[in-house]
Amino acid sequence: MDKKFNYQLTRTCKECSNKDIFEITKIECAFSLYNFKEIWNKECSKCSSTICYSLSKSFVAVDQEILDLWGSDEKLYLDEQDEELILAEMDYLPLLLSSINENKYLERKTEILLEALCVLLYDNTVDDEEFTEEENKAREKNAALIRPELIKLKKQIKASEKYMMDYIKEVVFPQIGIE
Repeated sequence: MDKKFNYQLTRTCKECSNKDIFEITKIECAFSLYNFKEIWNKECSKCSSTICYSLSKSFVAVDQEILDLWGSDEKLYLDEQDEELILAEMDYLPLLLSSINENKYLERKTEILLEALCVLLYDNTVDDEEFTEEENKAREKNAALIRPELIKLKKQIKASEKYMMDYIKEVVFPQIGIE
């Protein structure tokens, strides 16, 4: 497991706009495993104010290590509300598919992966007028990769549909043969 402190929390002081940097590990950053309140209330290194304007963290790309930890622990979250949106990236498609096909995660985590795949197809098929012709060609190509994979997972998707937003189902389900 990666114990290197290559990721950062940045605390911005409301009084003087100073930015204090705190080093954290990839795992701490990915799952927000740090004491938010403690860092929020820390004294600014420049003016000693405890009034924080913002707290931000480094971006952590989802990789096999992150996904395996997340998928096996019901207490870990990539985000408390929008995990399916975080996972709905074309770069993650092979990782999501292999994880689902290997059936190696907790049931609810697998349902989130299925939902992420549906969001990914939705994102690549809806509202094509807001994109350029070139972007729409790329989106069509993405959708052509995603759609057959979702068709293979149709039974699992149908079984977990209660977690999916209706607007996603309205666009995606007809494309994969779910009524």
